[in-house]
Amino acid sequence: MTKLKHLWRYDWLASFTFLWIWIVVKQWLSFTEPVWFEETTLLVERTVIIIAIIEILLPLKRVYRILIECTLILLLLYRTLIEFAVFSPVGELNHRIEQFITVSYPYIWFVLITAVLCLFIAKFIVSKLWIIIFMGLNMIALAILDSFTSIILWDEAAWMAFAMLGWLVSHHFQKFKQKYPQGWKHLLHYPFEMAAHIVLVFSVIFLLGINMPSISPIITDPYTVWREWKASPGGPAQQAFLEEVNAQPSISGYSREDNQLGGAFEFDYSLVMTVNSPSRNYWRGETRRLYSGTGWENESSDDSYSNVQVGKSLESDLEPIVQTEEVQQTMTLLSDTVYPVLFGAYQISSIETINGEQAMKGLQWNSAQSALFWNEQMNDSTYPSTYSITSKVPIIPVEELSQQSYDELYNESIEEEYLQIPTGFPERVTELAISVTQSAETPYDKMALLQAYLQTNYEYTNTPDVTRKISNDFVDSFLFEIREGYCDYFSTSIVMMARSLDIPARWVKGYAPGSQPEMEDFRMMQQGNMNTGVYTVSNADAHSWAEVYFGPYGWIPIEATPGFNMPLLTELDSEELNEMNQQEDQELSNDEKIRSTESKITTAWIKGISITAVTLLLLWLGYVVWRSRHSMYFLWLRLRHGKELTSGEKVVVETERWIAYLHKRGMKRQMHETLRESVMKWQQYEPALGPLLQNLLQLFEKAKYSPESVAAGEWREVQRIGKQLNLELTTKRKI
Repeated sequence: MTKLKHLWRYDWLASFTFLWIWIVVKQWLSFTEPVWFEETTLLVERTVIIIAIIEILLPLKRVYRILIECTLILLLLYRTLIEFAVFSPVGELNHRIEQFITVSYPYIWFVLITAVLCLFIAKFIVSKLWIIIFMGLNMIALAILDSFTSIILWDEAAWMAFAMLGWLVSHHFQKFKQKYPQGWKHLLHYPFEMAAHIVLVFSVIFLLGINMPSISPIITDPYTVWREWKASPGGPAQQAFLEEVNAQPSISGYSREDNQLGGAFEFDYSLVMTVNSPSRNYWRGETRRLYSGTGWENESSDDSYSNVQVGKSLESDLEPIVQTEEVQQTMTLLSDTVYPVLFGAYQISSIETINGEQAMKGLQWNSAQSALFWNEQMNDSTYPSTYSITSKVPIIPVEELSQQSYDELYNESIEEEYLQIPTGFPERVTELAISVTQSAETPYDKMALLQAYLQTNYEYTNTPDVTRKISNDFVDSFLFEIREGYCDYFSTSIVMMARSLDIPARWVKGYAPGSQPEMEDFRMMQQGNMNTGVYTVSNADAHSWAEVYFGPYGWIPIEATPGFNMPLLTELDSEELNEMNQQEDQELSNDEKIRSTESKITTAWIKGISITAVTLLLLWLGYVVWRSRHSMYFLWLRLRHGKELTSGEKVVVETERWIAYLHKRGMKRQMHETLRESVMKWQQYEPALGPLLQNLLQLFEKAKYSPESVAAGEWREVQRIGKQLNLELTTKRKI
């Protein structure tokens, strides 16, 4: 029996360390999950869970716990490898054991290292200082990884903070139990109060966290300063930095630097703006015309810019013969980001209001680009939060344009910069363009064939396999080596293939139309079809496309990226186009529903946790008020009488309160009776209450009539006697 007693232990507070370790490991697994195999991630997570359960729920000696943990971990490894078809238990026992040892070799190290690390951390992180250092280093590491990689780790950092608070609380109680065993025994009589205080603190911290206002940082963080310095034109290691950025996935959004295209990116669904427009369009930003071989160079500062007057028409270098449709739009920005341009449907003809006003400095119009620039250096105010513009959207006469020959379209001189091709441009790109378009006679038909070729033969992905890249030229490597990519790959390629055929073209960037989440049955509209509504645009809608110059018909937009719908310059008949649109819209609708569902789930979680936290806070306040009701009653009497009650007066007040309670329970007291007379009467038909009534009478008479001083806490003795009387009367009635 003695050995059995020594076998068991009971140190729950120390065991809870493994709960906080499990939370820490869980956050790191979310970072390593894209890198590790699924079975490796599950093995590590399940190992930590096994150790945490054994350490918390089995109060055995260390040696017995380790034996149980090793057994369960080996069984876990065996079952997991079978689950993922890494190991198949076939054949004789010896053969199966040998096979299991062989296939488990790379996995068992992950399991053993995880188990050793958990036990090591629990063994040596045993002081408040080391807990703060250990958890602080984890949160700093997550913050660095969040900044320098494409993975967003804010939720993981928040869970780390929660684990640190929980660890500090359990450590505090553990040390309190060791240092003050008698005080700990006293606390165990009030488990609800202890739990309520902990929950209250956590609830207040949570409520403060989710209700903190969002403000712009006063000081730029070091990482942003370093990144801007490295990426600046005069930076000492700009090229090396750009190569490093290209090797890492970036976040989708409106690009600032276009000379180094490529790499991978992650979709960022943070909102950019809403557009109130009668028709669905691409929201055009600015254009690029000089291709460097790796991307597009920024426009020259020597270009002609003119100041904009609100309400007046914007000048245009071209007056195309195509008909146009006026489209009025109101853009409302949803973030504090400052963009170099104001966005609008192609092409902007006038700007009506800026922030609801009729005038504002800092707007400049570039007629060559048909772009509206925001010159922050000329403007003391902030980037517009809302503005209204009018655009002229071209209506393309497809049949007429498809019959126009090269000489008919380009009988006038063409600016060489829209035919610019860098020195050393790969000849096989030109040969491919010629081969694809050899069956077409007119520039329009050639562009239609190029568009169909790119959309049919190359796949869209936001994470192209750049390891296939060999050529130094961006277009060449896409067309012949990588053969997959996103909008920048397709739009740049069609521009350069057009130029190789002596068809003027330029690169355009801006935003795709966005979504209308309030419409249950949303349908993408062809150009010219009306669909009044508000379009929500996010950073995930950032996009690039091409514009081709067709002489008197002006600049015509072309969409070369698969999955995006701009129904211009296409060889598909109307039935095929409608079928393609319906399929694409169904996919878009499903994506929007998924995004909307995820957003609703997140909102519901936050709302539920907030309501729970507020409810717990209100319940705690109610409990505090109920527990302090007597003190609050004495406070009210103090305010009523203008002075603090003495100890004797408190005894009298409490006695009279309990006499009134006894009166309700059937122990009547006449108006002419003294308390002694009433007590003598009650004792006759309730003899069991005699001792309690005598003690109550003694305290009352001492406070009311005796010259003896009443101790400060004797009114609490009246409370105790009253509760005992209530208990006796309640028990008697039940019997």
